[in-house]
Amino acid sequence: MADPARRHALNAAGPWFVDARCISCDTCTDVSPEIFGRDEARKAYVRAHQPEDEALFRSALESCPVEAVGDEGDPSSLLVR
Repeated sequence: MADPARRHALNAAGPWFVDARCISCDTCTDVSPEIFGRDEARKAYVRAHQPEDEALFRSALESCPVEAVGDEGDPSSLLVR
């Protein structure tokens, strides 16, 4: 489960985030490079929040192998899966 207290510092303001557990696997950036960016250490963060990108964001959230992608606006996304 993604931890909002461990949000990446570069995450855009809003409910979507990537936390410090990111392992730089490229899953989220492959699913949606429009939403996710990479820092100098190749850790992912959320670049933008667009309502029309919700389905892509959900796909990235569900695909993250270490559950580092979260949504503070959706309590179910913060539960252990």
